[in-house]
Amino acid sequence: MKPPVMNLSNQKNQHIVWLDVVRFIAMFTVVCCHCTDPFNFYPGTAPNIGEIKLWGAIYGSVLRPCVPLFVMITGALLLPVRGDASTFYKKRIPRVFYPFLIWSVLYNLFPWITGLLGLNPQIILDFFPYAGEEVMQQSFSVSLEYILMIPFNFSILAVHMWYIYLLIGLYLYLPVFSAWVEKASERAKQMFLLAWGIIYGEPVHGTLLECCMLLPVSMAICCWDII
Repeated sequence: MKPPVMNLSNQKNQHIVWLDVVRFIAMFTVVCCHCTDPFNFYPGTAPNIGEIKLWGAIYGSVLRPCVPLFVMITGALLLPVRGDASTFYKKRIPRVFYPFLIWSVLYNLFPWITGLLGLNPQIILDFFPYAGEEVMQQSFSVSLEYILMIPFNFSILAVHMWYIYLLIGLYLYLPVFSAWVEKASERAKQMFLLAWGIIYGEPVHGTLLECCMLLPVSMAICCWDII
């Protein structure tokens, strides 16, 4: 006897309180998680630098479930996918793709724009502290190189866009995965989760095997690890 399946995708007009609570927890922890970045990338030379980075890593690790919570909320609300896959794509992807593309281009053009305005290159580091020396050239060729890489990976100026790569990959994957989930047995699902956990736990980041097992996030994870 199969256990009951909670279908949230049909509850479009129903307010789901517990999902709001999970969403609040995810939003709160993602803010806290980013607050640990100054500790993980501490630029100083304090005598206790090792301890600073250790506690930054510990706090960051504890708070890392924030993004998986957002992904699980998406799955809870959209699975199983009803209707034609093309209809799902037309509804979901454009609303994130076009803002993502526009903002990615603007972020990558920012160093060049500062040069056009005659601003000191140091202002770039005020907005993007980890941008590096290349963007300090305020060169259009550097910005263009970053823009041409948008279909493949995010640039150092748009690191926060990695989640949109993940989200678009998730949307592309959901109709295919949904069809399998509806027909697969509970044992098949458990075996898939077991294999997924083993592969993700092994040091094979960026390999083709991991890309296959992590297909929903392959646009974010695999490209990030390989490049």
